[in-house]
Amino acid sequence: MRTDRHGGRGRMRLQQYESTERKEPMAVNGIGGGLSAYTQYQNMAATAKKTDTTEKTTDAAADTGVTVEFSDEAKEAAAAAKAAETETTEENAVDEKQAAREALIKTLNEQLDAHTQQMQNLVTQLLGGKPQTEGWSLAETYRKVAEAADPETIEQAKKDIAEDGEWGVEKTSERMFQMAKALSGDDPTKADEMIAAVKKGLKQATQAWGEDLPEISQKTVDATIKKLEDWRDGLTAKRSEANQAANATQNYLANQAQAYTIAGVA
Repeated sequence: MRTDRHGGRGRMRLQQYESTERKEPMAVNGIGGGLSAYTQYQNMAATAKKTDTTEKTTDAAADTGVTVEFSDEAKEAAAAAKAAETETTEENAVDEKQAAREALIKTLNEQLDAHTQQMQNLVTQLLGGKPQTEGWSLAETYRKVAEAADPETIEQAKKDIAEDGEWGVEKTSERMFQMAKALSGDDPTKADEMIAAVKKGLKQATQAWGEDLPEISQKTVDATIKKLEDWRDGLTAKRSEANQAANATQNYLANQAQAYTIAGVA
């Protein structure tokens, strides 16, 4: 009896073992049950470099011949991750453009401030230590400076306002255009308001000068407006950062008029 009982148990274990051996390999289609969507996405990312298809991807153990098909949830997770990466790239590109505009504005302002200071130092030097005689307009002040200037200073002023000079029509109008363009956020729909700001700056510069500005100043404004109109290319929307553009225009024209007057042309 004992032998039969042990024999029965032995046969039972053998049957269980044989049953296990005869089972078909477990299907891995869909993965679903044992792996989370996040784990599936990790597997997908690890093998993404080996295939261009999003329907089937070879698992890390590709040499076993097992093909893994990812569930819809995993595919959606991968698509969402890729979309987020694209959005981040686009945001970084926008940030870089904004940083470039801010750097350009900073550089142009620094150049303008430096030249303004140079002109003020010249006035102080040539007028006996006085920055400006009380009651004089800027136009009158710079006529006095021109009378006291040495030949070398006058010659340099003439070069500055020449056609290819730093304060000639082309280079001055280009700096004014680039300043207005940067202040608008590189948005051509704001071109008309930038044009209005340039005209406002011309009026401010004329008032500060104390009389009509030299002809070169009006030519420079006309050239700047033409550049803005070409950039606008027919677009018509209004919205602005116009005050800064107007102030920059005023300062550019004031510096140009100063050099023009010292050159003895006015």
